[in-house]
Amino acid sequence: MKKMIMLLVIAILALPLVGQAHTTLSSSTPAEGSVVVDPLDEVILTFGTVIELGSTMILENEEATYEFEEVALSNEVMTGKMTEELPNGSYVIKWKIIGVDGHPIEGEVPFELAVEVVEEEPVVEEPEVETETEPAEEKVTATEESSAQATETTEEDGGSSIITVILILAVVIIGFIVFRLLKKK
Repeated sequence: MKKMIMLLVIAILALPLVGQAHTTLSSSTPAEGSVVVDPLDEVILTFGTVIELGSTMILENEEATYEFEEVALSNEVMTGKMTEELPNGSYVIKWKIIGVDGHPIEGEVPFELAVEVVEEEPVVEEPEVETETEPAEEKVTATEESSAQATETTEEDGGSSIITVILILAVVIIGFIVFRLLKKK
């Protein structure tokens, strides 16, 4: 009877690990909740496992749904190429994938698009004047910001891996203790 109770306790403790078995979104570009300041040419979603054919994604805002010109799958990465320039506003990437385990999974990644619109002034021919070029620092800042946003998403998802490892260690330790207790009797 004690063995049955101990096995039941171990099974209950191992239950949270069953939910961890499905594929999860590891990172995205644009990152969840980010503000994109450059025109959006492509969307990249990286998952925790290989994704299968039949996986899709679309882009939506309040007014319209935008299809990708091409959605490419490569192991754990799904990349969508944009066909048109998007207006500023709030968007949601809606994805549906089939993981290696065969289970369909879906999710959403919200973000904001805020590309600065520069109005072109009429061109007036003037004598040649040296123009200042954009400092390299400004270009680097936008790239660093995108990298920082992608890193934040990856770091947040690293926490779920740590939780999984801790849960597995707890189950192993409890199992060892139960084994030792049962062996003494």
